[in-house]
Amino acid sequence: MNQPLSLTVDQLVQETPDALLIYFRTDQIQTFVPGQFLTLMVNIQGTTHRRSYSIFTDPAQLPQIGVCVKRLPGGLVSNHLLDHLKEGDRMDVLPPYGNFALDPALPTLPSLVLVGAGSGITPLFSMLSAALRHPSAPLVQLIYGSRSASEVIFGEALNRLQDEYPQRLQVLHCLSRSLEGQESLKGLHHHGRIDTSVFAQHISNREASFYLCGPEGLVHDTEYWLQTQGIAGQRIHKELFFQSSPKAAVPPPTPSSVDDDPGALPVVTIKVDGKVYEFAVEPGRYILETALEQGIDLPYACTMGVCGMCRAKKISGEMAIGDQEAISASEIASGACLTCVGRPLSNRLVIDYDVPN
Repeated sequence: MNQPLSLTVDQLVQETPDALLIYFRTDQIQTFVPGQFLTLMVNIQGTTHRRSYSIFTDPAQLPQIGVCVKRLPGGLVSNHLLDHLKEGDRMDVLPPYGNFALDPALPTLPSLVLVGAGSGITPLFSMLSAALRHPSAPLVQLIYGSRSASEVIFGEALNRLQDEYPQRLQVLHCLSRSLEGQESLKGLHHHGRIDTSVFAQHISNREASFYLCGPEGLVHDTEYWLQTQGIAGQRIHKELFFQSSPKAAVPPPTPSSVDDDPGALPVVTIKVDGKVYEFAVEPGRYILETALEQGIDLPYACTMGVCGMCRAKKISGEMAIGDQEAISASEIASGACLTCVGRPLSNRLVIDYDVPN
């Protein structure tokens, strides 16, 4: 299991009125794949909260690595960081993780179409920065939605990259509320949200690989439109920054062949870091939340079935996995599971974090 790293806040940049760029400096992270995230462990009034933030820097910028934190209504951790974090502070951080990634080590990269809105630009910016440096020189198209020009994250950096790579980078800014200040943004402009009319007009390379990141509605609508155009699913990669209802109701547990007492609480056995833990799970509770209440230190970040950090292998027994975006149906059929949205369906369930899956 990944152990926390203690990183120093090297630089803070107020990118927009609501978005803060946090640069850490560390020699503990040797590499990462563009699109991955860091999980910050933030102590607020004696309680540690975990939040995942996508890395926006390029691996070539190590030992400096950066995440973007945006102020949100009611956002406990994000707002705390914007209001209290200082340069020189130290913070525990879990190592880079995530399957929404573009591997710059590949000898050839495909052409890319990147679609994002708001802070969904964060992992996409890391991807396009690495892709533009790649020796195979892929074409990169970015379709980026913001409410106004003043809220465009990485606006100046995107301008510089368009000047540096005018034949390979195309940026379309979709401004939903106001066009005021749009002249400060190089590239193409559209007044309105990202929708199918934007795709029909501007996406011409149907052989590209597509990376989608942002709110649930945008990601799902874009994925559906791409599929209607006959674009193969393996070329569509997605990450949600918000998921509306990730934890769906599941049926009550049913007896297994191991324990035929229909009144018994399901017992879950967890194997992690060479240790074995066993605990009962109350009806309606999730495996991860129950384990954490028992003081068992399991890997996790989002708790909503999005990041995939709590992924493990189901060894025996039955379980229900609620709405999630981190693993495929075929992976679930092979035994992969997420404990944050997982509930036992049999009286005995064995899950192993130490088995590759």
